[in-house]
Amino acid sequence: MAEDPREQRRFPRVPTQKAVLVKRIGDEASEALAKTRTVSSGGCMFVHHEPLGVGTAVELLISLPSRVIKAEGRVVWETVAQAGAVEVGVEFLDVSAKDRRTLEAAVADAVAAAS
Repeated sequence: MAEDPREQRRFPRVPTQKAVLVKRIGDEASEALAKTRTVSSGGCMFVHHEPLGVGTAVELLISLPSRVIKAEGRVVWETVAQAGAVEVGVEFLDVSAKDRRTLEAAVADAVAAAS
């Protein structure tokens, strides 16, 4: 029997709806609020009102239970969802050590709560 692909992931994804401020790096006018659908230590997926473009560098401010963290990343995939919304997958490329610890703790807490 084949393994569940989620078990092969490098970073466990946890379903969570958190507010996220999304900004294209170098484009101050592009700021928009979105909501995550999943978060992991290595990236997140959120729903946005328009495509950002695969490969686009983004800055994210994600509201976690203990505090807001800042992450820079790049868009690795996009899918048009219902009603024209766009699901956007982002890989984190730069997260401060303090924010990384906060993120990893939030993910670990969510994984433990789901078990």
